[in-house]
Amino acid sequence: MVARRQLRAAGVAAPSVRRRLRSGMLVAVTSRVLRLAGAAPDEDQRVMAAVLDAGPGAVASHTTAAALWGLPGFDGATVEVSRGRAGSDRPSSLARVHHPRLLPAAHCAVLRAVPVTTLVRTVFDVAGQVHEARAERALQAALRRGLSWSVVERHLAETAEHGRNGIAVMRVLLGRHRGKPVLGSGLEARFLRLVRAAGLPEPARQVDVGAQGWVARVDFLYHDARLVIEIDGNWSHTSPLDIARDKRRTAGLVAAGYAVLPISEELLRADPQGVVRLVREARGAAAARSGGQNATVSALVRGPERAGGYRRAATTL
Repeated sequence: MVARRQLRAAGVAAPSVRRRLRSGMLVAVTSRVLRLAGAAPDEDQRVMAAVLDAGPGAVASHTTAAALWGLPGFDGATVEVSRGRAGSDRPSSLARVHHPRLLPAAHCAVLRAVPVTTLVRTVFDVAGQVHEARAERALQAALRRGLSWSVVERHLAETAEHGRNGIAVMRVLLGRHRGKPVLGSGLEARFLRLVRAAGLPEPARQVDVGAQGWVARVDFLYHDARLVIEIDGNWSHTSPLDIARDKRRTAGLVAAGYAVLPISEELLRADPQGVVRLVREARGAAAARSGGQNATVSALVRGPERAGGYRRAATTL
């Protein structure tokens, strides 16, 4: 992909460009953007065409940048680009063009040769577009990809005075998660939102536990009840090896004196109120157990006998 202005800057004269177009070597994507004939089309090429068409200084941004950075839940179906207000205000037939008041070079990067907003700027941009839960999921995914809290705080301080969209949401998320371990998956973030909405105490997250020595790092832990909650995603808990590993892990936790409540992805998605009931029951059973009584809680766990099915099993607490 190349813009006509780039060819001019490289010293390629207009007659030479026209000859290549007539010969089929170059193909016009728009009046401003050309494509090398035979180049296999892909998503990055589509985004690059939109960036070039938007003019000098344009970068992929918002949901498109989120998709390029690999943040979950963003497919880039509609290409979004940002271009500083000092540049041209010409429209683009390939993208939705944003004109932010603030788009310094420090907020821009290059990813797979495509000009794009930085990871932290992308998170802030989408926070101004989507529901808080999706913004929270994007932030946690960015942190798992190496974004640091210090960079988030610096970006907040830099952009807050300009009244940008998403600042209020990011302040909430910063207050909620700063100083706590990064969540291991979007499912864990979903579980935490459910716990908060139900008025339950928020458990510690990503905790190393054991008795005489380390046993495992668990998704969530209620320290007062010694109750471990594990969120079992389908992709990592269904093979025979995964199931055997989970059994060994659970046995080690129980031997170390912890109660274990597994919650499957299907249950979390299909019956969130059922999850709330299970957590309440498990906490109550753990309290009874701490008083010297035996207690069991009836839990829905993924059943091996049929895909997507459930079986009812007693989880001893």
